[in-house]
Amino acid sequence: MKINFNEDILLWAIGVLQPASASDALKFISYIYPEIKPLPLVKEIDQVLSRYRDLGIVVRVHGKSRLYSLTYAGNAKLSLKLRRHRDKARLFLLKDTRKCNMVLSGEEKKESVGASPTSDGSSTLQDFARPIKSAAAPRYPRHNGRFYWSRISKQLNFQVGLNFSSPDIFLKYYSFPSLKAIHNISPDPAEGNDLSVTDFALSVGVSPRLITSLLHATHKYYRQFNIGKRGGGKRTISAPRTFLKVIQYWILDYLLYTLKSHPICHSYQRGKSIITNASPHINSEYVANIDISDFFGSINQTMIIDLLRKNGFGEQLSKTIARLTSLNNGLPQGAPTSPILSNAYLYSFDETAAQIAQNTGLHITRYADDIAISGKKKDSIINVITLFKQELSAKGLELNAKKTRVASRGGQQRVAGVVVNDKALPPRKLRRRVRAMFHQADNYPEEHVEKYNTLRGYLSYFNSFPALKGGPELESYKEILKSLSNNVQPGA
Repeated sequence: MKINFNEDILLWAIGVLQPASASDALKFISYIYPEIKPLPLVKEIDQVLSRYRDLGIVVRVHGKSRLYSLTYAGNAKLSLKLRRHRDKARLFLLKDTRKCNMVLSGEEKKESVGASPTSDGSSTLQDFARPIKSAAAPRYPRHNGRFYWSRISKQLNFQVGLNFSSPDIFLKYYSFPSLKAIHNISPDPAEGNDLSVTDFALSVGVSPRLITSLLHATHKYYRQFNIGKRGGGKRTISAPRTFLKVIQYWILDYLLYTLKSHPICHSYQRGKSIITNASPHINSEYVANIDISDFFGSINQTMIIDLLRKNGFGEQLSKTIARLTSLNNGLPQGAPTSPILSNAYLYSFDETAAQIAQNTGLHITRYADDIAISGKKKDSIINVITLFKQELSAKGLELNAKKTRVASRGGQQRVAGVVVNDKALPPRKLRRRVRAMFHQADNYPEEHVEKYNTLRGYLSYFNSFPALKGGPELESYKEILKSLSNNVQPGA
C-alpha cells in the first residue's frame, strides 16, 4: 500500500519520540514506513518544525541539539486515532528504553527498585540538562542518585545498529528541561513547583485523556495472581499492566527519587539485602521478630499525599501520584513505586527506632514489614516491642500478634528467614531440601531439565551468603547445573 509523507506523520513521529530532532523523526519515519519515497530532507523537516514552533504546536526543549516536544496544542492537533496510536507506541518504546538502560548501566543486577535516597529534597525542582558524549554505548548519568532514561531515538539506534557518535541529552523531566517549560505549553498549568494532570501528561509525553482514564479506573490496569508465602499461605500480587507500569516507572525515576529511606532499613535499596539486614543480629542472646500487618495495603492515598507534601511536592502532583500508585486505596504489591513509598513513609519510625537502638544498645533493623530486634536482655526487647506497637499505631499501622516471637540462643533464631545463631545461613531444612534436589538432578538430569531455572535460582540465593559462597557444596551445584544446561533448550 502506497503511503505519502505528510505533516501528520511527522507530528506523530515527534510525539512518539519526544524529545526528538528533525533527523530523529526522519529516521523513525523511514524505519516505520520504508515504502515512503522520496522522503524530504532533514533541512525541510527542520523548516516544518520551526513553523510548528511559531504556531505553538511544538516547543524546542534543547537549543543546540534542536530537540522538540509536543505542546498541548500539538497533542490536540493529532486525530483521536493517531493520538491513541502515539500513546501506545510511545509507552511500549519507553518500556524497552528503560529496560535497555537498566541492563547497560548494571542497575538490573541490583536489588533496589529505586535510587538510594538523597538528603537534598529540593532537587526535584532543579533544572538539569546535561549532554553526554557516547562511545560504544550511551552512558546514563546520575545526579543526586537518580536514574535518567536515554531518548527513545537512541534506543532505536541501538536496535537497528546505528552508531552513537552524537551525544545524548538528559532533560530534567525527560521531555522538558524544567517545570517552567512544562507550564509554558500547558493550557491549565499548576502554580510554582506543582504539576496539574495535564502538565504531568505532557511531561511523560502522552495524552492527558490517557492519564485521566488511568486515574478514573486504575483497577482496570492491573492483573492479579497469587504466590506462596515463606511461612505458608498465599500472597496476592497486583502487577500493573504495561501502560500504567511504564508511567509508574517514570514517576519512580523522575519524581520519587528524592524520597529518603533510613539506614536501618535494608529493603529495596542498592547495596543492601536480607543478608545485611540479618548480620547485626548474629550471635545475640535474644532475637525478636515483629511483623506489620498488611503493610503495603495499609498505606492509603491520604498517607501518600501527606508524605509527598512534606517532601516538597505540589498539591495537585501529590494527588495524581497517590492515585496512580495505589489500588483499592492502598499500595499494591507488584507496583514498582510501592517499595520506595513504603520506605519513605516509615522514615520517621525508622529514625525513632535508630535512636532507641543507640540509647539501649539493642540492634534494630527493618526489611519491609519485618522488624528485627536483638540484644542481651529479653525484658528490654519486650519493652521496645510495646513501644513500637504504639509508634506504628500512630502511623495507622498494626503489628501482627501471631508473628511476634522472641527466640533465645537455645532455639533457632531467624531474621527475615535467615538463621543468625552463629552466622548468617539459610534454614537447615531448606538447605537439605535443595541438596536433595541437586542430588536428584545429578542422578537423573533428563528428568530435571524443566527445573533448571529453579535450581539456578537456589544456587544464586545460596551464593549471596558469605558463609556458603565458594564452598565445596556450592561448587558441586555449579558443576551439576553446567551438566544440566547441555539439555536445556535455548530460550528456556
